[in-house]
Amino acid sequence: MTSTKATPYKSHAFDADDRGEFLLPRALGLLALGALFFCGPARAEDSYRWLQAAADGWEARAITQSDACPAAEIDGRAIAMTPRARPGEDFPITVCAVRVPKGTRSLTIAGAPLRPPPERIDKALVLGDTGCRLKGIFVQDCNSAEAWPFRRVAETAAKFAPDIVIHVGDYHYRETACLPGMAGCAGSPHGDNWEAWKADFFEPGDALLRAAPLALVRGNHEICKRAGRGWTRTLSPLPLSENPQCVEREQAYRVDIADPTLYILDTTEAEERTVVIEQAAFLRSQLTVAKDAPGPVWYAFHKPIFSLFRSRIGETIGINETLAAAAHDNIPASVQAILSGHLHAFEALSFREDRPAQFIVGVGGTAMDPRIPTNFDGATIGEATVAQGRGVAATFGFATFERGDGEWLVTDYDAEAKPRLRCHLRGRQLDCE
Repeated sequence: MTSTKATPYKSHAFDADDRGEFLLPRALGLLALGALFFCGPARAEDSYRWLQAAADGWEARAITQSDACPAAEIDGRAIAMTPRARPGEDFPITVCAVRVPKGTRSLTIAGAPLRPPPERIDKALVLGDTGCRLKGIFVQDCNSAEAWPFRRVAETAAKFAPDIVIHVGDYHYRETACLPGMAGCAGSPHGDNWEAWKADFFEPGDALLRAAPLALVRGNHEICKRAGRGWTRTLSPLPLSENPQCVEREQAYRVDIADPTLYILDTTEAEERTVVIEQAAFLRSQLTVAKDAPGPVWYAFHKPIFSLFRSRIGETIGINETLAAAAHDNIPASVQAILSGHLHAFEALSFREDRPAQFIVGVGGTAMDPRIPTNFDGATIGEATVAQGRGVAATFGFATFERGDGEWLVTDYDAEAKPRLRCHLRGRQLDCE
């Protein structure tokens, strides 16, 4: 491949919060009779349960419309769940939680079993950017299982029976109302409220919630001024006070597993187009969190340091300037891989310099980014030179990381479980088939 030099990520003009120019809204020309509608199974009430990594260990959570929390049972012993967040404005639900010790053998919530904390990770499943885009004129057909296939992705992924599911952020995309006359998203809830969160994540993702323990990354759609209230109540790893308050910056934390050692970082504020010194200082402290941890280490954070895509005018874009400044000579040598989303595509990159491999798995359901190169070996992205770079465009799905003999086999799947790309991760280097 001819060497390509990438300019700063988002260095061109479009929406400050998103890649709006890449979302060519196919729905804009649809009439009321033109959409394919999809309705999920009805529930008698809103009731969801899952096990997730929290800042201080594993935590089972449940959502109920009752004021009382459901009964939990750990290794055959009844344990009381306590309210994490009581009903409040726009959230007429109770969110409950209970600590689950590592080494737990059995776990049930309201009599329904959940997988206990994993002792060993042999298969990790990664996905992200799962919500249905509703923002101004940029809309998806949220009522169509083809245009927004997150439910199908979640149900297919759940059948893989992973040891852990890592969601790399951006759960909630329904920010503004569906435009008048748009059948494809007619009736969709929107805003930072329970109905929108349920429609965007909990209802379609329920099979995945029950399939395996979760490690959840905060995306830029979950910052406080966007969908921060729902994130804080339901999915944030941090404990809550009686009056839940969104935290602008969540400190990095270690997921209670070994080999790989997994850390979750909050990079949601990292400005892509220029270096913001104050942000870079915070991020620099976060990126060193594994300096004393046993390797191999994986970092999971939403915005990637390096990625590659092309704008409509042919400009090659990829570097997050603030993250790159924070990461310069600052990521511990034990960090083998970085798992991210934000770009709505699958990409796998390893570098000529001694850097962690970068994986981008923003393919869970949000409108896809086009113009993703399939091969970008030799591309220059900021101070990094790609040794091996592969991309898969316009394909919804997920990725698995399966342990092998001295390697991890990384496979990008589509929503029907068809493999689209396979790479072998050995140390920090990739060998893609």
